[in-house]
Amino acid sequence: MKENKTIHVISTVTLVTLFAKLLGIVRESLQARTFGTQIAADLYTTANNNTIYLFTTAAYALCIAAVPILTPRLRRDRKAGYAAANNLITVSVLLSAIVAAVWTGATFLPSLAGSLWEGAREESLQLAGYMRVMILTLPVIVLTYLLVALFQSLEHFVLQGSMSIPYNLALIAFLAVFAGRLGVGGYVAAVALAWLLQFAMTVPYSLREGYRYRPILDLKADYVKTFLKTALVTVLTTSIFLFCYLQDSSMTAQLTGSPASAFYYADKLFTPLTTTLIYSISTVLFPKFSQEYTSGGGAAYRKYIWGVLRSTLLPILPISAVLAAFGTPIVRVLFEGGSFDASSTAATGSIFTIYALSMAGFCVLDLLSKAYYTMERTLVPLLVNAGILACNWGLNRLLGPRWGGAGLAGATAASITLGALVMAVLFLGQTGGIPLLPLCKSLLAALASGGALWLATGMVLSGGEGKLMLVVKCMGLGAAAAVVYVLLLLLLRQEDFAALLERCRKPNKNGRTG
Repeated sequence: MKENKTIHVISTVTLVTLFAKLLGIVRESLQARTFGTQIAADLYTTANNNTIYLFTTAAYALCIAAVPILTPRLRRDRKAGYAAANNLITVSVLLSAIVAAVWTGATFLPSLAGSLWEGAREESLQLAGYMRVMILTLPVIVLTYLLVALFQSLEHFVLQGSMSIPYNLALIAFLAVFAGRLGVGGYVAAVALAWLLQFAMTVPYSLREGYRYRPILDLKADYVKTFLKTALVTVLTTSIFLFCYLQDSSMTAQLTGSPASAFYYADKLFTPLTTTLIYSISTVLFPKFSQEYTSGGGAAYRKYIWGVLRSTLLPILPISAVLAAFGTPIVRVLFEGGSFDASSTAATGSIFTIYALSMAGFCVLDLLSKAYYTMERTLVPLLVNAGILACNWGLNRLLGPRWGGAGLAGATAASITLGALVMAVLFLGQTGGIPLLPLCKSLLAALASGGALWLATGMVLSGGEGKLMLVVKCMGLGAAAAVVYVLLLLLLRQEDFAALLERCRKPNKNGRTG
């Protein structure tokens, strides 16, 4: 029953997060149709990458660092837990306000915009103006994510996935009604203001739990140093794909002249599709990691994490294969139209297809990094992810000049996958009796069904279909690939899949749905 309840919670969080992410994709689709991949869109992309994108990554790292601190304190004494939350919020918001002030001042230096944008002086000034507006969101983003950490520690897992729903709806409305008149500049202001809606989503939880923020500033508290240290490390380990993407997008114009927006839209598809399931699972299980570590200890804890990892990869591997096979059709259906033409589709689709191949590696890195944080060990994730960045930098310079954007995306996929393998070896190397066969069976089934889907796609899709027919064909091929994957798992007697089927049968035998 306990396992079924966890699966139910994960399923609920996944569905809510998926809905929010789908709204995000609709928003990006409207943005693509409105602004395309021209200079105005590239200016927005560059400003967003160097402000809000970095801010949300850092704030999410603060959220992860706060959960292990707040969870045990809230369970022991709700009042003491709220006091710790107030202190962490005060420290974080003050630091973010200082950073925002310094960052805003830096945008008035011509050298900053010039280092980010190789274009006319007027364009650099426009970029600096966009950044100044977006920088104002930093304290709001930090406050929002610290509140998410607090309520996640109180087992309100849906908040993190749902808080972007009003944000996306507001921006969809802006793009549909006002974007034509107000342009990119108006959209920049709308994006900044819409973050207030994400913060507003935390208010009902505050009322429900009787939480009221009261400023506390105690830098000598025993947990503050741990919080800041973990947050600094987590910024890198939780945003490894972001930093690889930033390397790719900054290098593409130098090597190939292709628009940075192609990488932007590929990332805006890959990141939400990848994180929907992965983050839903880790959001629910992360607070439980500490319980397993405390009760089981070393080898037992590592085996538990290995079981979680295998079960998570069971759906991730075929999803990765499907996204890779349908990369360009997905981009065409969602983005093509208006200013986003066929050449934009081709450039974005090829990048997204290759990014999709790194989905399993991204999953392994996320779960194992959080497993290390639970043990209060941050050095291994830090070194592995630093190695990934170095590897990506080197492969970019090796593959980029040869294959352009596809080479840069391939460098990222290879670096992340290699880093995931290294971290898995380091985490499980001292644990005896790790069963590798179930994962090998999942990988074999995913490769076989994905390969068959890729061949079928080449034969069935002509390239001249309308969007509706393209969706129908892709859905049919995807369903067939899913059936093939399940049949292969049954044929191979994959242990994790068999255990999942058994858990699904038990409620029926008992006449219950728990």
